[in-house]
Amino acid sequence: MNDVIEPGWGLGAAVLLLTVTAAVVGATGGLGTGRAAAVAVGRAVLQLAVVSLVIVAVLRSWPATVAFVLVMLIVAAWTAGRRMTRDRSGLGAGLALLAGTVPVVAVVLGTGAVPLTGIAVVPVAGIVIGGAMTATALAGRRALDRLTERRGEYEAALSLGLVERDAAVEVIRSAGHDALVPRWTRPARSGW
Repeated sequence: MNDVIEPGWGLGAAVLLLTVTAAVVGATGGLGTGRAAAVAVGRAVLQLAVVSLVIVAVLRSWPATVAFVLVMLIVAAWTAGRRMTRDRSGLGAGLALLAGTVPVVAVVLGTGAVPLTGIAVVPVAGIVIGGAMTATALAGRRALDRLTERRGEYEAALSLGLVERDAAVEVIRSAGHDALVPRWTRPARSGW
């Protein structure tokens, strides 16, 4: 039994039919989205085709797999840095990403939980990097927000003799926790 799904004419026909349907609905509904829908689908198909070719090439070569994971880390660091604030390069975010990603990927590869093959490493590394990117961006954004909101406390800590780093840590300590552990609030009692 072959579990691999091979794209064929049926998939192409479905995409074409759904694109035409979206364009017709947009045009007849007066939404003005008919052309935009067709352009978006065309762009998506082209992007997915290019990404597919890159992924196939990456999965066939171990050095390419490693390079691809490094590119994912660099892009994630840059993205996390930009999500924190527009004037960040991502260097600090990159260090946080490495600290969160490398041990996890090393453990799952080292224990054999994930086989040392490109087809296994790329998605697992991508999932771990994506989660670390989100946590890093949230923690950084919340930390910067806290420093802005609690500027007086930061300045008070400085006036007591704390160095800048220690004063900032006192103010932002819970930001990392908040980014990693979601806050669950108890629902209001309904009376029953």
